[in-house]
Amino acid sequence: MKILGRYKGKLGDIAIWESERTGDRLYREGEIFQSQSSAAGESRLPYVKMMETFLGDAKNVLLLGCGGGNLATMLARSGKSVTVVDHNPVSFDLAKRFFGIPKEISCFVEDFKEYLAAETRSFDGIAIDVGGPGFCYEEQFDLATCHSITARLNPGGRAILNMLVATDFDAAPDLIASDLSEGHVSSWIFDQPGLLNRNVLVACLPKARRAANKRYMTEFFTTIGQLWALRRPHRPSHNSKPVIIDIACAGRSAPREKMNVGARHPQPGVWGRQIRFHGS
Repeated sequence: MKILGRYKGKLGDIAIWESERTGDRLYREGEIFQSQSSAAGESRLPYVKMMETFLGDAKNVLLLGCGGGNLATMLARSGKSVTVVDHNPVSFDLAKRFFGIPKEISCFVEDFKEYLAAETRSFDGIAIDVGGPGFCYEEQFDLATCHSITARLNPGGRAILNMLVATDFDAAPDLIASDLSEGHVSSWIFDQPGLLNRNVLVACLPKARRAANKRYMTEFFTTIGQLWALRRPHRPSHNSKPVIIDIACAGRSAPREKMNVGARHPQPGVWGRQIRFHGS
């Protein structure tokens, strides 16, 4: 691996790495890997490809969170109108310089919650992939924010949220999915039970199309492989508290290190066999 550049970000030092063997590029902020893609901007992460497929029928898409801009690039290249919101202006600069994000994509530097509160347009699809050191999903995606997300969907629109989950005891996916279902959409959860520090997707479809939704989710599920489990959310209590667990690093007996539950993607090579992170 070689480093293409180093930069200062709001959440830590940023480094762009490139594999000399494959040409793949990685965007690292602090201890967090924000993106992994080919040099042309095609994501190597399975969950990003799932998000792209889920939004396949959408014509105009709002993305909350940029990173390397891989999802935005993939959607724009398929002919969709794409708007991206991120609070970190450096992300847009790096996405253009190193990951090939198209110039025609509309980019807004703003906190995603403030953007949702001010936006008046509706979208066929919304994708949310935000996070970082100290990020708490329960706090950031409260009931009001979930309503703001679904309010920006067209009547037949769909939304999908990526989040990082520490353990099977983490109630955040069910709590957020239930809050997203309070309005005109129904939510499903794509999970990988038993894995630590894993990606989980919350997918939302309009309640008015129940039969069509069931057929679509069945078809979609058959295309993503057997690593994921599909279920409906359970309604946890809003008084549920996040579970904090220390995990020993693979191949080490001491000291024990606390995992970073605010990462967008698990860091490769740290938690061993439990991580679903592919590529160099």
